[in-house]
Amino acid sequence: MPPAAALPVLLSVAIGLALTLPCAPAHAQSPPPAAGAPASTSFNALLDAQTMDAINADPELRTLLGIRGEGANDTSGQLTDVSLARRAINRRLLADNLAAIKAWHGAPLGPQEQLSDGLARWFYQAQTDLMAVPWAPAWLPVGGSTYAVDQLFSLPVNLPQFMDNQHAVTDAASATAYIARLQAMGPKLDQVRANLDMQARQGVVPPELALDGAATQFRTLLAPAPQDSLWVRSLQRKLDALDGIPAARRAEWIAQATDAVRTSVNPGYQRLLADVDGLLARHPGNHGVWALPDGKAYYDAALRWYTSTDLDADAIHRIGLSEVARLDKAMDARLRDLGLRNGTVAERVGQLRDDPRYRYADSDAGRQQLIGDIQQRLRDLDPILPTYFGRLPTQPLQVQPVPAHMQATSPGGYYYPPALDGSRPGTFYINLGDMASNTRWSVPTLTYHEGSPGHHFQISIGQTLNDLPMLRRSLNPSAFTEGWALYAEQLMADAGVYRNDPAGDLGRLQAEMFRSVRLVVDTGLHRKRWSPEQAVAYMQATTGMTAADVRIEVNRYLVQPGQATSYKMGQLRLLALRDKARRQLGARFDLRHFHDLVLGNGALPMTVVEQAVDAWIAGGGGDPRRPSDPQRDPSA
Repeated sequence: MPPAAALPVLLSVAIGLALTLPCAPAHAQSPPPAAGAPASTSFNALLDAQTMDAINADPELRTLLGIRGEGANDTSGQLTDVSLARRAINRRLLADNLAAIKAWHGAPLGPQEQLSDGLARWFYQAQTDLMAVPWAPAWLPVGGSTYAVDQLFSLPVNLPQFMDNQHAVTDAASATAYIARLQAMGPKLDQVRANLDMQARQGVVPPELALDGAATQFRTLLAPAPQDSLWVRSLQRKLDALDGIPAARRAEWIAQATDAVRTSVNPGYQRLLADVDGLLARHPGNHGVWALPDGKAYYDAALRWYTSTDLDADAIHRIGLSEVARLDKAMDARLRDLGLRNGTVAERVGQLRDDPRYRYADSDAGRQQLIGDIQQRLRDLDPILPTYFGRLPTQPLQVQPVPAHMQATSPGGYYYPPALDGSRPGTFYINLGDMASNTRWSVPTLTYHEGSPGHHFQISIGQTLNDLPMLRRSLNPSAFTEGWALYAEQLMADAGVYRNDPAGDLGRLQAEMFRSVRLVVDTGLHRKRWSPEQAVAYMQATTGMTAADVRIEVNRYLVQPGQATSYKMGQLRLLALRDKARRQLGARFDLRHFHDLVLGNGALPMTVVEQAVDAWIAGGGGDPRRPSDPQRDPSA
């Protein structure tokens, strides 16, 4: 999912980057009060007060969620505080919130409140464990950006996309807020530098490839004259889309933005680049977190956070090897069906990738054709999805290319959620930088993963669950979100979308193989002391992916320990729970009801999902959307 895509206090990485993000009804224009009712009124009121405190302390997250305020409540011209002083505040918030949850002595918790309690306890404890290492950075949730600077997920790398894609300019107020954020960027980047220095003093230096990749992006941002910068061009494009603003006023805003880039943005990036170049001169090498102080404890905590299980690295590694062996046989069979019988599975996948019948032209026309094919795949699902889901997202889904400046270091595709106020649809970003990586047999399953019924279904539906507390509609545990998206890939195969597309089904199997290999490679890099070169060789030999794609993936795993394990571990748990429900309910099992239950409870850690499924089975497996269903407890 996400550089998370690109995805700072308490919820932003978990909601964003990762990934993945939303909350509140889509029409909301301002946040609900943080403490409109005493926390003791209900368990949900306590959770909502905690969540809104976190959101209100994070101006960038408020923008991401489409939340606006007025007067003193308007933070749209501010950037989120990531100073070292904020680090202590974050630690205290985690401890205080967890203590308040555990100390609840109000009314007994109903079925839905019990799920909320399980989610909150897991979230606060998992984050506390990640923050336990003394070099943890000053943002939460920890995990999405382990290092102060990296080439994919760190704040200075994601700020351009945030300003370009998330800060909407719709009127004079939002235009001046955009400029105010440019003026605040220098101090924000200095806060990142302080975190970078804090980590370096404790022997925690980002991998060399991460520093080099970030430095390249910083230089790209700094190359144009201020008036031609990404920041000013973005504002100009947004102003051009507005009517009724006098030309003189537009020119004034552009001049102010240009000055802010000259005096704040560029100097901030130049100072940060100098620090990064200084660390690069030390040649820190490329090692997993096993090489860091307290690296074992940190990786154990990262696996708990990303998989929402207590399985250790060795167990996850073994599961990965088992799944790789199973999928190798399945891919071999499908390749034979396609007439490819000679060579290893990986070699034959390479032959299929090089087949001109499945290639898109490396041209503007080829890129447009690729986007058109994705859009057609999504339209083709319209008559299929209602047979598998009773609940469908109301928010639209658009397909857009990954911004050019991010293509070299971004994954093949990722999803960005819709804004809560309806100003921005859900977006599937497809990377068109290397057209050889986008084949006609690999793109379909990527579409189902990032779009429908994958991330777009899960995240957009989560935004509409207005009877659930904010945390349930905001937080997206990676094992659930990525596990669901991988589950959705297989569901589409079960639905028959590849009935006349055997090559597309091979693409699905390769994508599942890719996620299974991640279990082996991530644990190899961070626990078994694999070198990046060893990881690349293993991944190429098992998946048949291109060297460039494999290198990007391994570089990603190095800077986001544990996240790559969430996909397959989550999918395996969802499949096991579905099989359990089918087995125990027998003829009463309804797949639509199962899907509506899983998505209708919001994103939960897998242990809590199991709790919800067990209660649903015990209640007879009815329609979870019915008000009378015990899983829709009115007290929630």
